Amino acid sequence: MRWNVPYPETEMNLLGVRIHRLTRTELLDCFEKALDQTGPLHFAYLNVAVSNQAADQPEIHQLLSSADLVYVDGAGIQLGCRILGEWCPARNTAADFLPQVMEICARRKKTVGFLGGTPGGAAHLREQMVAAFPGLQITFCKDGYEDLRQEGAWIGPLQLAPPDLLLVGLGVPAQEKWIDAHRDSPGIRLYWSVGALFEYHGGSLSRCPDWMGRSGLEWLYRLWIEPRRLWKRYLIGNPRFLLRCLCSRWLGRVGML
Repeated sequence: MRWNVPYPETEMNLLGVRIHRLTRTELLDCFEKALDQTGPLHFAYLNVAVSNQAADQPEIHQLLSSADLVYVDGAGIQLGCRILGEWCPARNTAADFLPQVMEICARRKKTVGFLGGTPGGAAHLREQMVAAFPGLQITFCKDGYEDLRQEGAWIGPLQLAPPDLLLVGLGVPAQEKWIDAHRDSPGIRLYWSVGALFEYHGGSLSRCPDWMGRSGLEWLYRLWIEPRRLWKRYLIGNPRFLLRCLCSRWLGRVGML
């Protein structure tokens, strides 16, 4: 049975994906309430790239549909909502509000686990968060990608002492697939898809200046940093997403554009 998000009035179908347009305060309240549930729950995010992937791949659409909460991550989704004639609050990017989630866990005595990122990223983030929030218990920490191929060597300790909150940063759709495959394991109350969060906090990826983020230009900064890898995502994917929104508004189509 799907978890009842405490703010049902924020729910919206955006091009076939159910999202909740939550303010930062509302989203943090959802984390706090979810960590009191017996679980397992799954919080995911939606940005333009993920929306386009969901349009192309039914499996990704299904994985997002099975999440208990999908929040808005990215200025493109905000713009898409406006094109569709809907309101949308400020975006919520995991790297921005992670400290507030860790504060909740430290205060509420909830244990945390990190899974994902390039070697060293998750361990570096653990050091940062434990130093910032005395009493925070990060009971599991494992790099993604390489270690993921040797799951049998490390999955045992995670299953024997599952944290209340597990951050999974493997990229879309790998993180959603992993969560879906392990969601029946007892003990974990909340799985949180976090994308490249470990790379950002670990230092292998730089974040855009604050003014670019506030202006909805983070995509331009990332394109400048990694043009070969990201040109198609932004120069083709962004216009495609906006065209999908326009078609949905004018023609009543949510289809696979």
